Amino acid sequence: MVLKPCVVETTIKVDSSKFAIEEEGNHKIEDLDDDDDDIIKAPEWDVDSFDGLEYYSSPEAQLSSDEQPLLDEEEALDNYRIVKRQLIESKGFYVEPGRRLIYLFKGIKPMSLDRNAIGAITFREYWEEMVHICLRKHNQDKVRKVELVEVVRGNYRGGARAKSYITFMAREKPNGTLVEYQAKCMDTLDGKSHPILCRPAPKPKT
Repeated sequence: MVLKPCVVETTIKVDSSKFAIEEEGNHKIEDLDDDDDDIIKAPEWDVDSFDGLEYYSSPEAQLSSDEQPLLDEEEALDNYRIVKRQLIESKGFYVEPGRRLIYLFKGIKPMSLDRNAIGAITFREYWEEMVHICLRKHNQDKVRKVELVEVVRGNYRGGARAKSYITFMAREKPNGTLVEYQAKCMDTLDGKSHPILCRPAPKPKT
């Protein structure tokens, strides 16, 4: 594994309007959004919008008159409920691999690391930069020297205040053990990327 040096900036400029994110026909079941009305306002650091959020049964999808019902609506809704529970319990960082998503909870969707995000830049490369931003803020606050080893997976929600939920392996310099970490960041329409949180991944519940 190749260790990645941490960049200097806490906020970088990224033209999120150029993101080549296709929704592939997915619909969204509307849930309360946690974003501020000011679409270019920087998010508060180390505040998790999933804190205190609990799973509840979602209403049936409301299709407009020009939309055709899905061939297997019940399966689609069952998948939505399962993924919604997974996202709430993991605070946005985990969706079971391979699950077919028709409806999205809060627009959050897993992305392949090799999929293009901006032009020829893949999500792996894009998320590495986002992790560096979050780690720098984390290291400043915690007086630590944690460094990125590799990005493992990530979820993405597009829009005016696009969010990334990134799981990665890290270690504390110089010879720390490998630890799974989570980083959350946001892109705003003014072209800036902001750190939201960075922390060791919680241990799975037994």
